[in-house]
Order: sequence, then C-alpha cells, then structure tokens
Amino acid sequence: MAVALLLFFPQPERLIDSDLDSREAELKVLATKISSIFNEEFRPLDTSISNKKVQSLLSSLFMPEENITYAEIFVPQGAPQGFTPIFRFERSKESRGLEPSDEEMPDVIDFRIVRQKLKQPPGLFTPPIHSNKHSIYYYPFRVQPGLSAVLVTVSKHDLVISSRSRLQYALLVLFLCSALVSLLTVYLIANRFKEPLNRLIHGIEKTTEGELYYLIEAEGDSELRKLTTAFNKMSRTLWEDHKKITRYNYDLKNSNLSLLESQLFLATLIDSSPLCVVAASTQGKIMIINRRASRDFGYSERDMISKNVDELFTHAVKVDPTIRSSDSDHPGVEVLCKRRDGSIFPAYLIVAPVMTRDGNITAYLYIIRDISESKSFQQMMVRLDRYYTRGETASEIAHEINNYLTILSGNMELIPLLLNKGDTNKVHQRINLMRETVGKIARFTDGLMDTNPDEIRFEPADINQLVENAVAFLKPQNRFDNIKMTTNLATDLSLMEIDISQIQQVLVNLLYNAAEALKDQPNEKKIWITTSLVPNAPEKTVRVEVKDNGPGVVENKEELLFVKRFTTKPRGHGIGLITCRRIIEAHSGRITYRKEDGATFSFDVPIKRKQPISEATAETTVKPSPQPA
Repeated sequence: MAVALLLFFPQPERLIDSDLDSREAELKVLATKISSIFNEEFRPLDTSISNKKVQSLLSSLFMPEENITYAEIFVPQGAPQGFTPIFRFERSKESRGLEPSDEEMPDVIDFRIVRQKLKQPPGLFTPPIHSNKHSIYYYPFRVQPGLSAVLVTVSKHDLVISSRSRLQYALLVLFLCSALVSLLTVYLIANRFKEPLNRLIHGIEKTTEGELYYLIEAEGDSELRKLTTAFNKMSRTLWEDHKKITRYNYDLKNSNLSLLESQLFLATLIDSSPLCVVAASTQGKIMIINRRASRDFGYSERDMISKNVDELFTHAVKVDPTIRSSDSDHPGVEVLCKRRDGSIFPAYLIVAPVMTRDGNITAYLYIIRDISESKSFQQMMVRLDRYYTRGETASEIAHEINNYLTILSGNMELIPLLLNKGDTNKVHQRINLMRETVGKIARFTDGLMDTNPDEIRFEPADINQLVENAVAFLKPQNRFDNIKMTTNLATDLSLMEIDISQIQQVLVNLLYNAAEALKDQPNEKKIWITTSLVPNAPEKTVRVEVKDNGPGVVENKEELLFVKRFTTKPRGHGIGLITCRRIIEAHSGRITYRKEDGATFSFDVPIKRKQPISEATAETTVKPSPQPA
C-alpha cells in the first residue's frame, strides 16, 4: 500500500502546487494584455472568433508562453449555453486563427466550471485541475468595462495523476493480489506441513490414550523431522518409565501387603494380650485399645477411641515427659481404675513411651494389670500367716500362761497363811506380784486376740513399748534359750499411727527367723533390736532393725526375699517375709535386708499415717517404663 501511494501521488505534483504564485502572476499579465487589446483595437467588442486581426494579436501573446499548449477565452454572451468563445489558441497545429465552426472544444475543459467562473469576480485565481496529461487553469478577468471573461489555459506535464477512485481500485487490486499470494502460500505450507503435522497430532492423541510406545516416520521439513524425532524419543522414554513404574508398583504392592500382614499380626498380638493395652497420643487421646481393656473397662472399642486416657482412672495419671528409654527407675505404680459403670478396681500401671529413631516421643503405651485378685490373695496370705504363727505359738503361749497362772495360784494359797500370821507387808507384796503377772498376760494377749484380724486399725502407739513387750513375751520361750537379746531404743520417738497387732506380727516373725538362724550357731548367739529416726527422710520416719550374728541368707537366695516363698526351716511355709512386706507396705513403708556380720532385717514406717491410694486426692505421676521405640 505504501508503494502504491508513492506511485499514484509522486513528489513532482507538489512542485506544481508550489509554483501557483508565479502561474497566477503570468495569467494576470496575460489577462491585462488581452484587455488592453480589446479596449484599444476593438470597441465595441467583436465576439466573432473569425476576426483574423483579433486572432493574430492574441496568438502573438500566447506564442512566447511555451508551457501553454491550448488556450481559450469565453464571454457570457450569445450561445444558448450562456457563454461564447471569442478566442482559441492551440500550439500543436501552430494555429494563427481557426474558424470556430470547424474545431471542437477539447474534452479537458469543464464548461460547468466556465459558467461558475463567469459569475465570480475578476482576478479570483483558483488552483489548477489536473488530468492525466494536462493542467487546466480557469482565470476570470474583465475584458472591457462592464464585460467579464474567463481565460482557460491548458499546460502539459510529465506527472502520473490518478483520481481517488482509481487509487481505491489500485488498492483493491493490491489487496486481491496479496490475498491470492497468501492463499497460495497457505496452500503450499499445508501441502508441505499439514500431513506430517496430522501424523504427529495423531501420535500425540494415541500417546494420550495410553499407547505409550507409538512411533512416527520422520518426513517433511528439517524442523518437522526434528520434532518427529523428539516425539519418538519421548515415546521411548515414556515406555521405559512406564515399565519402571509398573515394576515399582508391583514392589510397592508387595511391600504394602507385607506391611498390612505385619500390622494385622501386631494388632492380633496386642488384641490377644492377657493385659490391658491402651495406646494414647502425647495429648492423651486414646488411639488403640485391645480386647482385654475393652472387657475390663466395660467400653466398646468404638466408644473408647478419641477419649482421654485419664477417664480410665479415678485420678489423672501425670506422665513425666523427661523420662526416656535409658531410664529404668520406677517402672510402674499402683492406681485405681474406673469402669464404665462407675465401679473401681486396683491395677498396676506401666507407661512406656513410643519413640522414633531420633528420640522423639510420638505416643504412650499404657499397660494395665488388674490386681484386685492379687490384693485379695495378699490379704489371704497375711491372714494365713497370722493364723499359722498363732497356731505355731499356741502351745508356747499356753505354757507361759500356765506358768503365770501357777504363780498366781501359789500366791493365792500363801495369802491366807500370811494373813493368819498377820504379816500384812508380805501380803501386799504377793498381791502386787499377782497384779504385775496379770498385766503381763493382758498385754501379750491383746495383740493376739483381735476380734477382726483382717481389718487394719491405725491408732497411736509407742514403738519402743511394742518392742519391749515383744521381747518380754518371746524371751521365756524355749526357742530363745541361750540367745542374748539386746535392745537399743531411741528416746526421741513420738507416738506412731500404726496397726499394733500387725506391727507386732512383723516383729514376732523377724525375731522367730533370727532365732531359727542361730539354732545351729556354735558360738555365742546374739540378737539386737534397734529403733531410730531415719536421717534425711522427706517425712518423719522410724526405722526398726532386727540383727543377728548368724550365717545370713545364702547369696543366690537373697533375690527371693520378700518376693517368693522362701524358707530354711524344715517345716516352714515360706510366707512369713512376704507377709511382713505386705504389712509394711500397707503402712506406706518398706522392708529391706542386708548382710553385715550376720543378717540384718529393717523396716521403715512413717510416724504419720499416709492415706491409702483409694483415698488419695493428688494426681498420680508415672514415669514411663523403658521400652524400645
């Protein structure tokens, strides 16, 4: 379009437009000369174009103007069209005057413009009108006073002139040619690229549908060949990756099956545990519960999931988060568990942390063992041991009481004789002796004649007095013959809140064991009983030690003490020390053994009674049991 505009509107046309001022001056001079000729030579005006004199004079004016090839003068008189030509000049025929009837006016002159110019004032110059070969100038002037005329000059030019319609036509042709070229180009491109592109698109569609190994023959231009080669390479890579993914999926499926089997086995193992197993998050939400826990607590598995684990206990179990698997102290604690119906049962609780390889705790495992039957068994053992001990010592007690009764009977027989003699001092002595004897019998029989031996009754008592009473009661018995019993009792002990009969039973059992250990001792036989305050104890606690100079317990049997039935007596039942441990634990104390120049048994009991676990109000703190992650 730019080239077409340059062709149809060249630069020389602007040069003609820029020369309008000089052209206007030339036409004005010609018009003045023409007016002077008609005013001087032809008055009145002779409108006949055949006047040779007029033609000769006027031709002489136009001949020097080489750029004018044709000229004509019109006046508004005569002819029906409203104007009449009075002069005509045509350089191509070297005319000096032509007959008006013999020549036709040129086609380039527009007579409508001539009429219009005759109506305009003289001297009004307008730009020329260009045709393909000529430039036409219309100049109105006054030929004689009161008479207007129009001078029309035609000049040749070498410019290419086009009207607006011809320019539009040229642009339309240019557009059609461009469209034709574009369509031809598209057709050629389609024939060259369409078929290879269609095959490539078809291959992509097949790949999308799942045919990963779909290859295309390389055809067409080099760029298309590169694209086809890249597509074939992609198809091979996708096929290889597909085979790898299939193999990995197979391996993953087998791994998932193995993992599922392991999880099912682990779930079955946990579910088959005879103990209650509960897994909870670090926030205390229950995640896993086995069948035994569901049965013991009375909940269904669905009801317990997402519950807080503290709802299973009467008091919240506070887990120490600082304990890790390397710690081994305090593996568990006795707690009270609460069933769904509100009933309570005692249990032994072990809390184990579930840890990752880097030591982070992700959950806690609660292992709960119902010890309600064990508690009953322990109480039964205490009762049996007490009954056994009483039965074993019944004959000795009867023998000692008979001795006391003999003393009472003899003194009663002597009192009448002394009264008859009037010896009142001796009567009073005998009566005091009888009173002391009766008091001794009462003190020793009180602890052995409890109306309810299974009930623990805490009451204030003097532990030193209890030791002295036990020594005084046991020392006359045959088993303590040739044994020297020594007491070392602390003088700063206050009254203790204890069950007198049960603590007396512990002392009797320990003293019986010491006497039994000294039975075959060839050297001097000694037993020491000591009471003292435990130093640096968190609360005020009394320690009672029973020591003998016997051989002590065999080393490989020490671990059985207080745990399993163990005895060295020919007719022993082996539950005496177990009973002692249960009694001391019921008093919130502990009993120990050590070998130090013989055997030393000691038990620590707090002076102030501790509330049992069923009455406790504080939270129970449990250190997790060391378990591997």
